[in-house]
Amino acid sequence: MKTLIKEVLEAFTHFIGRISGRYYFEDYIRVYPSGLVFNRLGKKRKATKQDLNNYLNHCKFYRFVGQFVNNKKVVDVGCGSGYGSKILKECGSISYDGFDISKSSIKYAKSHYTDYGTFCISSITNMSQVADSSYDITISSEVMEHIKEYNMENRAIGELKRITKNKGLIIIGTPNSELLNNHGFSYDEINGLFSKNFSHYCIFENAFIPFGENKKAWTKRLEEKNTGVIISELINIEESCIPDGYTPELKHGLEVGTYNLENYKIDTKLLHNTHSWVIVAINEQ
Repeated sequence: MKTLIKEVLEAFTHFIGRISGRYYFEDYIRVYPSGLVFNRLGKKRKATKQDLNNYLNHCKFYRFVGQFVNNKKVVDVGCGSGYGSKILKECGSISYDGFDISKSSIKYAKSHYTDYGTFCISSITNMSQVADSSYDITISSEVMEHIKEYNMENRAIGELKRITKNKGLIIIGTPNSELLNNHGFSYDEINGLFSKNFSHYCIFENAFIPFGENKKAWTKRLEEKNTGVIISELINIEESCIPDGYTPELKHGLEVGTYNLENYKIDTKLLHNTHSWVIVAINEQ
C-alpha cells in the first residue's frame, strides 16, 4: 500500500510540474540541520537514523567543494535549506548566492543563514536574473536527477555554464541509478551529458557497490572498463545510508590523494561519496 501511495504521489507531482511549466511541486521534503524533518505536506516528523545520516552526507559534498572556494564567488543552484553556505564561508568563499525553487526552503535559509550568503527563488532551468559569467564556482547537489525526469538536464547544464566564468568550475552531485533503482543517471547517461557540454571533466564513482540485483550492472561496467574515476574512498559506514539487511561493499581503485584535472588539483581525501556521482567540470566559453 505504501508503495502504491508513493507512486500515485510521484505521478501527481510530475503532472503538476508539467502543466505549471515549473517542473516542480512543493512537497516540503528537504534536508535540514538539527534533525528537522518534514513529510510531503509540511508536517514535522521525528528524524530517523537515515535522515540524520543523509544530512551528514550532504554536508560532506559541501566540504569536498570547499577545497576550491577560497577567495571565490560561489553559487549553489538547488541550495535547499541553506546550510551549505556556512560550510563554504568557513572554507573561504568571498560570496555565496543560493537559489532554489522551493519557497519553504528559501524561507528557512533566509531565517537561518543570511550571515553567510544570499538566497533567492529560482529554477535551475531558467536563471534569467543572473548575469552571464557571474561566478567562479557553480555547484548543484541532488538536483539534476529531478530535472532528468522531465528531460530538462541539457537546459539545466546550459544555464550552469552560462552563469559560470570561463575556466571556472562546475561541480555536480547526482545519484548513480544503480544505487537507487533507476532514480538518477547511469554512467553512460551522465558521461554522455558531460561529454556533450565540456571538454575537460572528471566523473568520480560513488563508493558503494550496488546492492542486490543491481550489482550485476556494476560488475558488467567494471569488466568493460566503462567507469568513472574510482577512488578507494575513506567512508564512515556509521554515517552512511544503508538499506536494512545489507552489508555495504566498497569499490577499490586509486588511493586517496591528489587527482589532476588540467590545472586543478583535486584532493580526493575529501570524497566521502556513497551513492552519487560527483562530477568536476571546467567551464569553457
